[in-house]
Amino acid sequence: MIKILISILNWNGANDTIQCLNSLLELEILNNISIKIFVIDNASEAENYDLLKKSIKNPSWSMFRNEKNLGFAAGHNFSIKHALENNFDYIWLLNNDAVVHRNTLTALISFMENEPKCGSCTPVVVRLSHAGIVDFCGAFHDWASLSVNHPSSFSEAENFCEKNANNLWLVGTALLLRVAAVRQVGFLNEKLFAYYEDNDIGVRLINNGWTNRVVFDSVIEHACFEGVITDRKPYYFYLMTRNSFLFYLKHTPPQYRKLIRLRLIDYSLAIAEKLYRLKLNEKADACLLGITDGLSGKGGPPMLSRKVPLWIRSLRLIGRWWNHKQQ
Repeated sequence: MIKILISILNWNGANDTIQCLNSLLELEILNNISIKIFVIDNASEAENYDLLKKSIKNPSWSMFRNEKNLGFAAGHNFSIKHALENNFDYIWLLNNDAVVHRNTLTALISFMENEPKCGSCTPVVVRLSHAGIVDFCGAFHDWASLSVNHPSSFSEAENFCEKNANNLWLVGTALLLRVAAVRQVGFLNEKLFAYYEDNDIGVRLINNGWTNRVVFDSVIEHACFEGVITDRKPYYFYLMTRNSFLFYLKHTPPQYRKLIRLRLIDYSLAIAEKLYRLKLNEKADACLLGITDGLSGKGGPPMLSRKVPLWIRSLRLIGRWWNHKQQ
């Protein structure tokens, strides 16, 4: 019997989570597969939590509530720990705003069972209710530019993933992890709190001899963010900035590390400057705080009520002068 634990986080998104759970009821389940579902509430507002709790009626679903928002990593690590301790074969990290297709999971499991060195895999991620829009079908880390590259089109995605098979990165929207691989490489990095955890565990899997793969006959729909990037909340800019430092400073191979801190600072300052020009000062300050904490190696939840240190504001002025000089 193949044992699978599905882990879903909820943070004030009860309606989305209920829709996700309802889609799981329609999954094709083969006779050799056993499924358990954990719903982890990350300190949602009481009304949202109560709505969700009333919907958890299936005997194979279990719900747990955290007293504070522990973030993506620690939230899912609760489920991962359970999977390790109870000899599950796979754990599926599933976004609460995703909707699965009937064959989504069976296609993933079939692939993994035939690829024993595959540590993680993902379905193709398409836009919720707009299946023609593909939001993720593979990516790899371009260490030279400290960025992530994606295939230019869906038609090229399979060749792209095959070509970059040894450096493939998978988004965490619907990430299926082999428990044996997680047992070797460790839990999600809770220092990151949210964002870049999928990058981080993907690199650790590769470094320990596992592969990451996109399963092209498996699809999931996801309610992706559809606004412009500047609509994001300040915590997003903080976490993306800080975690880019934590990730690249930890994982970038030696041959690509020349001036790495200066390059990360320059890129992040450029984003902050764009936000300042748009009068989005709170979000720009969050970027600067992200640089500060990223350089010092500080992790955990975002704490944005602080003042930006004077030295980082001074660095911003130097960056403006330097970029103006280069024009």
